[in-house]
Amino acid sequence: MMTESLQRPGIAFDQLATDYDASFTATTLGKWLRSVVWERLDACFAGHGRILEIGCGTGEDAVHLACLGHEVLATDVSRPMLAIAQEKAKRAGCAQRIEFRCISMDRLGVELDRESFDGAFSNFGAVNCTARLEQLVTDIAALMKPNAPLVWVVMGRHVPWEWAWFLARLDWRRAFRRLRKGGAAWRGMRIQYPTPRELAQSLSPEFVPACRRVLGLVLPPSYASHWLEHRPRTFAALARIERAAQKWQPLAALADHYIIEAHRAPANADA
Repeated sequence: MMTESLQRPGIAFDQLATDYDASFTATTLGKWLRSVVWERLDACFAGHGRILEIGCGTGEDAVHLACLGHEVLATDVSRPMLAIAQEKAKRAGCAQRIEFRCISMDRLGVELDRESFDGAFSNFGAVNCTARLEQLVTDIAALMKPNAPLVWVVMGRHVPWEWAWFLARLDWRRAFRRLRKGGAAWRGMRIQYPTPRELAQSLSPEFVPACRRVLGLVLPPSYASHWLEHRPRTFAALARIERAAQKWQPLAALADHYIIEAHRAPANADA
């Protein structure tokens, strides 16, 4: 089922919907990165519950969660993305456990007022698209039960892979775009890049951060990964190092993305 808010911002992702799965989801890198995220989701959302997904895109993660038995409210601002996601859910036989809604993350507090969730999740930088991070945290906290887990996959600010990739091409502007005050312009939007420390501070006191993990420290960003498609041994070697790096939380500050896990603070902790 897909319903739509009457008010939503302009969509920057519509034109990406058709090619998104081919350009990322189905690639060697995309599959590997998502498998790491799913490991964390499966651990954090153990047991069945109602999960809120922010920025569901083409629905890969919503379908995964629904196939595990969760009820999922999957939100996104792009109707074309949601249409693809809805078809995936039908093909996977789990459409009855997913509700797709076209909502801007900046309106979740209004649109979902009085609803309740056992967990919240956002993958691959969706929350980087809000200029109101603190308000988003407040809105999500109001929707979550005490001690409910939160898992966000966020694009980082300091990415040596990106610096090296674009500097090698003499593209200084793109090499250091994430360091600009106020974020970087992209398709009419302003993308923010909070560090893991900054995000943990934004989550407090509504959430208690548990850990942070690298996702794309040794492995390259998706735009720089095409050369790995035909080099399976190289990919496997880099993936092994990436796995080892996940044990060191400080390295999350140098990754293309990082996973931050937290849980909703008990009600008496807000007092």
